[in-house]
Amino acid sequence: MKIVSLDVTDERILKLFSEHDDYMINFLGEDQIYYTRYSENEMMEKVWVVFSDDLPAGCIAYRKKAEGTGEVKRLFIKEEYRGKGISKELLNTLECHAREQGCHTLFLDTRITLEPAVSLYRSFGFEIVFQQGLYIQMEKKLQA
Repeated sequence: MKIVSLDVTDERILKLFSEHDDYMINFLGEDQIYYTRYSENEMMEKVWVVFSDDLPAGCIAYRKKAEGTGEVKRLFIKEEYRGKGISKELLNTLECHAREQGCHTLFLDTRITLEPAVSLYRSFGFEIVFQQGLYIQMEKKLQA
């Protein structure tokens, strides 16, 4: 497995984002009306892809939200690669980049019903700071 930073316009990134969107829409069922597919308006600053035998296995994206605050976006691992610690490696990569950018706080949005994701984020030091229905916002203070 190797993690590589790619341009957000790279066709492999866009394909992973599309697969992520399809997964989320399927997972959400009737609540899919609240989900927004990827668009350039998300203004991703940095995207990393993890490759397994030269095949994209997953991705994560970062964007600056405000001075000292970054956002974790679009963490997605293809089903056949889940459970192998790839998400943690991607989160570590993103967190290192965020610190280098002067980021003191990371946050992300997810749904409380995405239990594996919420458990992963909690184990990584994120805490729920806001909840409205099934929607949650999680935050992590970064050590200098």
